[in-house]
Amino acid sequence: MATNTALVKRGRPPRMSREQVLLAALSLLENGISEVSVNGVARQLNVAPMSLYTHIQNRDDLLLGVSELVLARLTLQLTAPDWQGKVRQWVSQVQTHFSLYPQIAKLVGERRQVSSQWLRIQAQLVGVLEQAGLEDEELSSTSSILSQAIVMDCILAEAYGDNIAALVAPELQYLSREDTRRIELVLRNSPPGGQSLLPFVLEQLLLRAATASNIKRIKDV
Repeated sequence: MATNTALVKRGRPPRMSREQVLLAALSLLENGISEVSVNGVARQLNVAPMSLYTHIQNRDDLLLGVSELVLARLTLQLTAPDWQGKVRQWVSQVQTHFSLYPQIAKLVGERRQVSSQWLRIQAQLVGVLEQAGLEDEELSSTSSILSQAIVMDCILAEAYGDNIAALVAPELQYLSREDTRRIELVLRNSPPGGQSLLPFVLEQLLLRAATASNIKRIKDV
């Protein structure tokens, strides 16, 4: 008896775009994959890995593209009546966005390539600080410290989780008594698990920036 044979359609695979490749990589991140690879994206799209190189140069280009895609989704709403409030809104909204995509903060903080979308986000912070009257070194240092602090805060939260004390405790046995005392002092006075030092850094920078702004205003009178 003759058996039915399924007909297999031959020909070129469906045409892909760079956006499809990046969206597939983003989907992996959103589903908990911590390290995105070209092979992993190829499996996600059910294509051969070599076919992706029509749309990406290498893995670094893939990761940069995903970063751009994620950061482009952040539309800042800086509506506070004063510049300090707008800076706080900037920090809060960027931190919230990074918390949704913690791997992207790591990419921004560690990759050698620069994301134009991250520069766009930073430029909005610089604009607020300009409105406050900050200039030159004070403007540069305040914006740089805040940008770096928010990235590092997210990276450390992803790396250490909520209970850094539990991670540190086993390592204290290798320290001297005095060094152990110093580290324990820091841990006792650190924020509770799950809370970061970013709010403290933010308020200290705002205080310093306000002082610099007032000094400039007095000099301009």
